[in-house]
Amino acid sequence: MAGLTPQPRYSFAIVQGASLPSQSWWPELHAVINAAFLNKNHSVFPPTWTRLDPDPAKGAEGLSRELGDYGHMVIAFSASNSPVACTGWLPYRGENWLSKVDSRGISKVEAVPVSIDWEVCCFCVHPSARGKGLARQLLAEMVSDIKSRGGTRLFTNYAVDETGGFWTRLGFEVQPGAGGILAKGFKVDPDREGLRADIHFNMGMRTL
Repeated sequence: MAGLTPQPRYSFAIVQGASLPSQSWWPELHAVINAAFLNKNHSVFPPTWTRLDPDPAKGAEGLSRELGDYGHMVIAFSASNSPVACTGWLPYRGENWLSKVDSRGISKVEAVPVSIDWEVCCFCVHPSARGKGLARQLLAEMVSDIKSRGGTRLFTNYAVDETGGFWTRLGFEVQPGAGGILAKGFKVDPDREGLRADIHFNMGMRTL
């Protein structure tokens, strides 16, 4: 129809989290993730908590380590085959998983190859690609893969002040009693700066 602006077309690829360091497009995706978080007002988090290590190799190592042996990512590519958005998922670690992370940031929750419950990790869209419905497309790709693995529920843990109503708009229901607070000064790694303020978390759940 005349006068309508054509919508950009995206392609999607699903990869194992452990494969990130070997992907040829990883340096570009690394930049996308850091730009996405840099453009947000994560004022209460130390920079190292909200963005990947500035070294692409270390950033890939950290993210693939969090995704673990059974985590996956879906990457959205523009028409020019450049990554512009991504999200990851892994078997659900429980509502108190953060208390089970060691000083290196490695979860001590036992990994499982098959799970009915999964959780979101690292959901972001580059600032230049926002407002085009990519978040819903990423979610649809993720849900389709999880359902193919027998998953029936998807969880997300999020900081209330930083994300607002984003997750509820995507169909996640707040789980009563599952939220929590990380107090100012909290540290995962003793060598890193602690939180600059109390962080209020909620947990959302979507039935697939």
